[in-house]
Amino acid sequence: MAQVTKEKCLQEDREMDDIVSSEDDGTSALQYRIDESPPFHITLFISLQHLMIAFASTLTLTSIIGDVLCAKTDDPLRSKLFSTALCMSGLNTILQSILGSRLPVFQGPSFTFITPLIALGTDPSWSCSSGSDDTDTLISNANMTNIAGLEKLTATEKLQQMSGSLMAASAIEVVIGGLGLVGPLMRFAGPITVAPIITLIGLSLYRIPVDYSRPCPPMAAASALLVLLFSLYLQRIMIPIGCGKRKTRLPIFQVLPVLLSIGLTWTVAAILTTCGVFTDDPASLGYKARTDAKAGIVNATPWLLATYPGQFGMPSFNVAAFVGFSAAVLSSVIESVGDYLAAARSCDVPIPPQHAVSRGIMMEGLGSVLGGGYGAAHATSTYSGNIALLSLCRTASRSVLVTAGIILIAVSFVGKVAAAFSTVPEPILGGIFLVILGILVALGIATLKHTDLHSTRNLIIIGVSIFVGLAIPDWIARFPDCIDTGDIQADQALRVTLGTPMILGGIVGCFLDNTVPGTIRERGLHEWTAARLTKADSSDSLESAILEQAQLEQKTYGWRRFVGLRRKCRLFRLLPFLPPYGTMVQSWSSCTREEMIDT
Repeated sequence: MAQVTKEKCLQEDREMDDIVSSEDDGTSALQYRIDESPPFHITLFISLQHLMIAFASTLTLTSIIGDVLCAKTDDPLRSKLFSTALCMSGLNTILQSILGSRLPVFQGPSFTFITPLIALGTDPSWSCSSGSDDTDTLISNANMTNIAGLEKLTATEKLQQMSGSLMAASAIEVVIGGLGLVGPLMRFAGPITVAPIITLIGLSLYRIPVDYSRPCPPMAAASALLVLLFSLYLQRIMIPIGCGKRKTRLPIFQVLPVLLSIGLTWTVAAILTTCGVFTDDPASLGYKARTDAKAGIVNATPWLLATYPGQFGMPSFNVAAFVGFSAAVLSSVIESVGDYLAAARSCDVPIPPQHAVSRGIMMEGLGSVLGGGYGAAHATSTYSGNIALLSLCRTASRSVLVTAGIILIAVSFVGKVAAAFSTVPEPILGGIFLVILGILVALGIATLKHTDLHSTRNLIIIGVSIFVGLAIPDWIARFPDCIDTGDIQADQALRVTLGTPMILGGIVGCFLDNTVPGTIRERGLHEWTAARLTKADSSDSLESAILEQAQLEQKTYGWRRFVGLRRKCRLFRLLPFLPPYGTMVQSWSSCTREEMIDT
């Protein structure tokens, strides 16, 4: 009996080694790859993890929109905005995963629009009356000038102007993606360009876990430690699922670390709230650690909420909003390209080719135009935190994100359920974001693994790119009056551009990497293209490697059902956002054999 038990344990260890320890043989450490579908219950649980991460961000941005509209805390308009945001996020996530870039990326309200939204709130015609109940909003009343005799806009009028301006600005993103204007830029984006972008995405969001953890740091620390415990120390433990012949053993702790952490800490927080450990004073900071701190949102939200186009009236136009949103759109495009590259790394697939990037950007633009028509008043873009979750859970299945999108759409119509998901105490989410954003920063650093990190050239470019991306936005935040061109709209556009770390780091890194002399191997482009060739490689080996890589890209990013249409109609072969005709990928044909093997 002891011998049988020992052999069984050894067999389980070998099975787990095949799953979680695969770096030695170069295979993927993913539990479920991008084109694989986990069992339904696993798919459901992982989808809930993605939703838990996204709900807090969605609620935060819609709260800022409510503040700009001068809506009271218990105004039903806030609940309607939240449900509309959930519906648009779910719809765009499905479209992006199936028709867009075809990467398992979550689409949610874009945080690049926070700056123009707050700037709009400081306009005299958009300012809130001094008697309104908005003293705790993110839009400071101190920056709002109450001019006598000035006609104030109602909340509905503001929302209509924001929606119309968003649709016009998002049309620019559709054009950029539809014409393939992003694709050519990808030829200049090597590891040294991409690494600062991905790294700065995570570093620029460091205030989120800090602010969320303030009400109760021990609770935040507990949620973060539980995620680390489940994903690192307990990852090899197999839990039996089912019964009888259908009984299987799955690494639950490895696949569901976030959901388990939230569930346990939420339960403990509920017990502490019931026992009166946390203060019941709403004005106190510690009040946000209570599980009933956001109960008012649930009470103010009806059971059923219908989301439909034009629900807030016909969209109108505002020049200032359009200029600010346009700058935010350009920022979102660059951020999304970095997110696609990070997602590809997390999914262990080739970097997205030009047509996939163009299609993804175009789909984000179409989703934002659609959101403006529904009155969402915000664009949708890829959520970086959910990309890091792909690596944490080792599940890159496209079907998981599609399921999450379906759940979001369903939840958006059941108002109280949507509101209930948003009541997770902020300290719990702060601890989760601490781990998630840390993984995102690590993904950016890992992009440099094929570059020569002993090269002074590379070290200078990487260091300067990241430091510029951190220093200048902080300077803009500390001294906003330093930008004064005499034109309010130009000032607004410059503040958004110079205040976005990803834009600055990406531009500096791209410029220096493409202008400072350096070999292909030194820059990491040799391995970046995944050819992995040496000078001794024959021409046949090169062609075979390129063909194999092209076929893998076609499987990941291609549209199989459009193959027949491309053969019958030449027009489809010319569209830059569709996969190229044949098996050769355009981005691969741009490199000659001499460039590929240059040292």
